Amino acid sequence: MKYELAHHTSSGSRPTNQDRIAHAERDNAVLIAVADGLGGHAGGEIAAETLTETCIRAFERIKQRTITQPSAFLALTVLQAHNAIVQIAKTSREPIEPRTTCVLCLVQDGYAYWAHVGDSRLYHFRGSEVLTRTLDHTATERMRRDGVLTEEEMLSHPEKSRLLKCLGGPNKPSITIGEETPLQRGDVLLLCTDGLWEAFSPGELAGYLDVEYLDEGLEETAIEAENRRQGACDNVSAVSLRWQDDAPTTQPLQANQRLNVDQDALWEMAKNRMLAQKKAPPKKPAPEKPPVKTKARTNNKTPKKSIRTEIEELEKYIRRIEKD
Repeated sequence: MKYELAHHTSSGSRPTNQDRIAHAERDNAVLIAVADGLGGHAGGEIAAETLTETCIRAFERIKQRTITQPSAFLALTVLQAHNAIVQIAKTSREPIEPRTTCVLCLVQDGYAYWAHVGDSRLYHFRGSEVLTRTLDHTATERMRRDGVLTEEEMLSHPEKSRLLKCLGGPNKPSITIGEETPLQRGDVLLLCTDGLWEAFSPGELAGYLDVEYLDEGLEETAIEAENRRQGACDNVSAVSLRWQDDAPTTQPLQANQRLNVDQDALWEMAKNRMLAQKKAPPKKPAPEKPPVKTKARTNNKTPKKSIRTEIEELEKYIRRIEKD
């Protein structure tokens, strides 16, 4: 798996940086994450830090080579982070209301999967073309989709910062899941906070990152964002990945669907999967063969785990985090 990775975070014109970025890598996969702690709530940086730490620990705990339910893994990880943030608020000596947005992306065996809550965004570029932009969980995004506002008008609307969803609040977050997306050589994924994307049109962002060295392009984009926004510049954070390998030849792991997932829906998915397995006719036993002595060897094919097994692993993880 060949790719180029770049990242940047700065406080912009704000006195502190409540954004957090993270990435973790293994042979066939990389996880990248961006979180924007809400400045209007005490503990925004704590919420963002908890989100990124939870993501990395969950990714590193997966023992099998392949995460067989990538979208479920991302959704569950976000839910685990939400639970941990709520627990931190409950046990804090001083009253805090930690809140954060987030966007996560898992690239595994040439396919990209993502999930987000709030207005931290993911862009998928192919050259100068914008293939995908996640849809913000904001009042202005809803108005744009209804035809009331244009993309440009969203940036100056008085309610542009009014979030409809975030992590750490009193309600379980509703998470938007992206489609399972095969990557082509040269494709660029950008995860960023509103401090970056508010300064550019999607086409401009594509142009800044369509350069020879991705880290230089991302750094220039961040500097330009601060120059354009001046004293109104929020924290500026981003992680970008450029795919430098061939398009995947393996079959996708899951149906291509863009979903809104909450905890109840995820458990319902697990229950339906188990029922389907129970209803399937039993396989006829294969005829017995005499044992054959072979040399020990490494088998790269890992049996698929059920989604419930992965859920249980992550549940155990979050219980341990909550005890710390």
